[in-house]
Amino acid sequence: MQTTAIPNPLYKVDLVVVGKAHLYDATWEEGRERYPGVTGMLSVINKPALVPWAKKEALTLVEAAMMKRLSGKDSASVVLNKSWIQELLQDAKKRPDQLKDAAADLGTRAHAFIDLIIHGREPDAIPPEIEAPVKAFKDWWKGSGIELVMGDTKVASRVHGYGGSLDALGRRNGRFVILDWKTSSGIYPEYALQVAAYAQAFAETFGLPCQDAIIVRFGKKSPEFEVKELADVKRSLEAFLAAKALKESLEKPHFMDW
Repeated sequence: MQTTAIPNPLYKVDLVVVGKAHLYDATWEEGRERYPGVTGMLSVINKPALVPWAKKEALTLVEAAMMKRLSGKDSASVVLNKSWIQELLQDAKKRPDQLKDAAADLGTRAHAFIDLIIHGREPDAIPPEIEAPVKAFKDWWKGSGIELVMGDTKVASRVHGYGGSLDALGRRNGRFVILDWKTSSGIYPEYALQVAAYAQAFAETFGLPCQDAIIVRFGKKSPEFEVKELADVKRSLEAFLAAKALKESLEKPHFMDW
C-alpha cells in the first residue's frame, strides 16, 4: 500500500462509542479533550428524500400484508381484527429503520473489507453480500492513479472541536487527498461538508497540508462506482462549521425558564 512516508500524529485520537453517538478523544502531553463526531454534527441538515422513501417502504409492507390476506385473489371476504391491524402498523412503522440499519451494516462490512485490502491483508474470499462494492473499489483504484497511503484513520480538529474517521488517505501528483467511501444510493451535498471536515482534522492531527477530497460511491448490487471531487474544500469546510454551529445552538435553551 504505502510508499509515501507519513509522520506520527501530533496527538492521539481514539473513537469512543456512547450509545449511538460516536465521540473522539484527542490526547496530547498537556491533557485530553472529548469531541463530537463529524457525522453527528451534520444530522442538523434536512434530508428531504428520506421522508418519501420511508412512507413508500412502510406502505409497501402494508400492501404486501393485505395482498397476502387475499391469497392472490382479486377480491375476497377478509377477516380483520384490531390486534392484526395494530401489529401490521407497528411493523410498517419499524420497516424504514430496519432497512436503514441493514444498509448501514452492509456499508460497515464493505468498509472493513476494503480497509483490509488497503493494508495488504485481503482475505481469500469475498463475502457474497459485499462482493459488488468490493469489486467496484478494486475497479476504481486500478484506474484512479491515486497512491493509497493510509486506510481508516481517526483524526480530530482541536481548533474547531470535532473528530472523525476518514476512510483513506491518498496521494496524487504530490498532494494528499482525503478519500471517503459510500455505499448509499447517491452522493449528497452534505458528504462534501463531511470530507472537508476530515481534511481540516487530518491537517491538524498530522501537521500536513491537505486541500483535496474525493467521494467514491460503490454499488451495493452491481460493481459500479461514482466519483465526485470537491470543488473548494475551504468553502465546504465553512459550510460544515456553519452546520456545527447551528446544531450546537439548537441544543441550547432558547426560551425563558419561568
